[in-house]
Amino acid sequence: MNRLRVLLPWVIGVVGASCVLAAVDFEAKPLSGWPAYAALCAISAGLIWLTWRWVVGRKGPRWLAVALGLALALRMGVGVALVYALPRFGYDTKPQRAGYVFFDAYTRDTDAWSLATSDERLLTAFTEQRRSDQYGGLLFLSALTYRLFSPEVHRPLLIVLISALISSLAVMFTWGFARLCLGQRASIIGAWIVALYPDAILLGASQMREPFIGTALAIAFYGYAFIRRGLFKQGLVSILGSTVILVLPVSPPFAFAILGVVGLAWLWEVQRMSKRHLWLLLLLAIVALVAIFLIIRAWSTIENLNGSGIGVLLEWWKSAGAQWQRNLLWMQSDWFRRLFRTTPTWAHLPLVVVYGLMRPFLPAAIIDHGAPLWRAIAVWRGLGWVALLPFLLYAPLSSLRKSGWRDLSTYLAFVVWLTALLASYRGAGDQWDNPRYRTVFLVVQAVVTGWAWVHARESRSPWLWRTIFMVGISITLFTIWYSERYHWLPYFNVMHAAAVVGGFVVLFLGGSILLDMIQARR
Repeated sequence: MNRLRVLLPWVIGVVGASCVLAAVDFEAKPLSGWPAYAALCAISAGLIWLTWRWVVGRKGPRWLAVALGLALALRMGVGVALVYALPRFGYDTKPQRAGYVFFDAYTRDTDAWSLATSDERLLTAFTEQRRSDQYGGLLFLSALTYRLFSPEVHRPLLIVLISALISSLAVMFTWGFARLCLGQRASIIGAWIVALYPDAILLGASQMREPFIGTALAIAFYGYAFIRRGLFKQGLVSILGSTVILVLPVSPPFAFAILGVVGLAWLWEVQRMSKRHLWLLLLLAIVALVAIFLIIRAWSTIENLNGSGIGVLLEWWKSAGAQWQRNLLWMQSDWFRRLFRTTPTWAHLPLVVVYGLMRPFLPAAIIDHGAPLWRAIAVWRGLGWVALLPFLLYAPLSSLRKSGWRDLSTYLAFVVWLTALLASYRGAGDQWDNPRYRTVFLVVQAVVTGWAWVHARESRSPWLWRTIFMVGISITLFTIWYSERYHWLPYFNVMHAAAVVGGFVVLFLGGSILLDMIQARR
């Protein structure tokens, strides 16, 4: 009887969710897709249950179950809503007419359906080079899903369900990692941020690989929490398992990045190495070398690149990175063209990187004209990044002052900004690629935000509120300039606006430091 009481809510949830998804899927006859959705929902429920038992245990906080359920519902709900809204209220492009937010998702999913309905083996996703998926992992998974569950009708929502599920699981692993390493209160904030962050929801509502990478990073850090407690075997299984299963097939470069970030965390904290530590370091080094080899193998097949090895890697990074994005900005943005004309060449790259750190740029989202649906999405995404920004700015120096260089919170705070800078360099001012790369590291941003809030409350530091005020005023000033740049302020260009905001920041910081010095002398 007790077992029935436990199973009944899961059965009701699976049946209810699959009926809703089948009802809103009009790719064929009404409810004809119910068996496919029911099977996939049942698998999803089993995976959620296993993950909960692993991370949380038999009994866990009720709020965590609510956060997990809300994360899954938001991602799936947004995915369904966009499938119907984009063809009606989006722009007249092929991906949007088909209900896809991201061009990459459209091309990959289209190729996956073609592969699933062909006579080819699915493993050709890895062996035949395709523009839609250079690594083949997500293409293989999508084609396998279609071939198993919906071989006659193309149902993109099946892949959205998988993406939403994987993205939502990061909530539990973020909570587990932060609880073990940074405390209970920081873990609550971190879990809710992962559940509700706009870009995470949007990516989880699409057929993209970032949900897999972000969740794998959360699992890897959860495994690192075990290593910190001396449970090396459990920790290594979590780190290597998540990286190999979730990331290596879809993006070998990010597999290497995850191993590097987690491995450096261990080296950052360890003061003296025992023999066990040295063996662990050797194992991580071997795995990293294998990952680098796979990166070079994958990238060396990209068109228009010559050579081999590290030379190919560097050539790809240069050609597909900042230079390409700078050219894109030059072609698309009038005010960037004017800015580049009035600044020296050496300043262009730093300017583009700084601009990328502000993307999605909330003032532009508020003021710019365009389709109402896309304006709403842009404002929503901009609000998410602006909400985190003060906490991420406050964290590095606060952690240094409290705990010094060797503390985990200091390392995580620096990882936030290092990865943000690299994402900004790689994606530059692009409003989609740059935030997308940055969102992969949302687990780190979320737990650092939670730590910053808890530390500010415990230490009664005024600097968090000062940072919030400083960011708020800066955003307001940029919004005023952006709204009036063609009317009341035609001669007040972006450099003037940046100078005003920079002057305000310098004066505010100087005044705050002076106030603290006066109060300290009393």
